[in-house]
Amino acid sequence: MYYIGIDPSWSGKNYTAVVICDDALQVIDTCYTNDIKKIISAIVPFNDAVIGIDAPLIIQNTTGHRRHEIEFLRVFSRFGLGLHAVNKKRYPYFFPEVLYKELHALGFSFNNNNIFEVYPHATIMTCFNNMKLLQYKSKYGVTMRRENNEKLYNYLATVIRCGDLFTGTIAQAKGKQLKKYEDFLDALVCAYTVYYCMHKSCYSFGDAENGILLVPSPECRKVVDT
Repeated sequence: MYYIGIDPSWSGKNYTAVVICDDALQVIDTCYTNDIKKIISAIVPFNDAVIGIDAPLIIQNTTGHRRHEIEFLRVFSRFGLGLHAVNKKRYPYFFPEVLYKELHALGFSFNNNNIFEVYPHATIMTCFNNMKLLQYKSKYGVTMRRENNEKLYNYLATVIRCGDLFTGTIAQAKGKQLKKYEDFLDALVCAYTVYYCMHKSCYSFGDAENGILLVPSPECRKVVDT
């Protein structure tokens, strides 16, 4: 069994990060590109994988949140965690939907229980950061981003063998290099999420028709307290 994490560009113009882990949670392959053909080619050899993608994959609502996003917020908003409202009005073109259709043609579908929506912030809170939001995204200052990306890497290194995925040091990264680190860290969290949820307790929001979001339950083990 393989576990694939994908942090996709929502527009399709920026790069998408793909990480492929084996059943021992060792990274065995990666891809970083904005070419959907290369993304699919990287995944084709692993037809027995479970895929976790950090994005909505089916969008049928014209406005507001999707129904299972609202269900998610009922559980997680009390921890200060929100999520973007994704709908047809805001995103008439949404690259993750296109990616899902391509992966569906390979046999990955919600009906087959081998592809899921995941949310790295929720996984990080529940599994690593004592139900606190880790501020590692680009909207925060570069110093905080570096510190918290490095903290996230250290968390993940306790459960995933990353090999030489990260060259150089996050503490010195900036610009596109720091964004690349962040994208690959998100992809690692996506892979770990589906691995965790296949083996341990999790919440499942939604259904095969509208998309299924998997999140480790807030009652799960905290790997690291902060």
